[in-house]
Amino acid sequence: MVTRRTTRRHFLLRPDRDGTAQQLYWYTTAVLAQKFGIQIHAVQVLSTHMHEVLTDTRGLLPAFLRERNRAFANALKCHRGWSEEVFQRAAANCVRLFGNDAILRQIGYTVANCVEAGLVESPEQWPGVNAMPGGATKHIRVARPPIYFDPTNPVWPAEAEMPINIPSPLTETYGEIGALARIRTAVANAVAMARSAARKAKRFVSTIADIVKASIFRRSRTFEQAGSREPTFGAAGNVECALMALSERRAFLSNYRRARDALKAGEFAESFPEGTWRWATELLPPSLCK
Repeated sequence: MVTRRTTRRHFLLRPDRDGTAQQLYWYTTAVLAQKFGIQIHAVQVLSTHMHEVLTDTRGLLPAFLRERNRAFANALKCHRGWSEEVFQRAAANCVRLFGNDAILRQIGYTVANCVEAGLVESPEQWPGVNAMPGGATKHIRVARPPIYFDPTNPVWPAEAEMPINIPSPLTETYGEIGALARIRTAVANAVAMARSAARKAKRFVSTIADIVKASIFRRSRTFEQAGSREPTFGAAGNVECALMALSERRAFLSNYRRARDALKAGEFAESFPEGTWRWATELLPPSLCK
């Protein structure tokens, strides 16, 4: 799951009454997901951040996030008349999901996010970007926005399409019908918990009119712990999956450090492990990377 936040928690991603901001997200995501082999399984864009549950089929997630977020931010700046950065300077939080329970939990969390924030009673009422497998938005087809994108540039087609896929581990385990049933159950449970949390926190449901007219200069006021650690994997309480995730993470870091130290010492025998990004794609020849 990938989470990206706006700079200083401004309401820059706020949905528009006419759907322009939503169109900018869907278009840039559809075009660049196809380019980099990204499958979107669930997404929700709130005013200050967005959550995406996705699969990186070709190991190009950093390139996708770099190009998609840059294009989306530039288009949004033109649309909003915003002269500064759109996204916070900290990197996106990418959490690798181990096991079907973790996938289902994060899809539920993503779709129920607007309910927990006290914005709507049900995810279907959220006017912004919101999609899950088997939901109302199963396949995205969006026209090129009239803002920012050059119609003479072949990179930006007149129309883009993107399916909202069921994660393959779920279909492999449960079949398509069974996977959809488990996704709906996970979302229903997450929404019920989100409603309870919103009421306990005394977050009151807003009207759609209030949501779409909120000033982009507003900032979220909910408390966030400064300097807290960001998770790198999720296992939804499955001990076996968590131990496997820890083992893989430790092995990667150990191999990475060994290769880096060898490179700094002028010894090029060690190869960087699979999953290394900048060294592998920008700085070193392929022979030094697995």
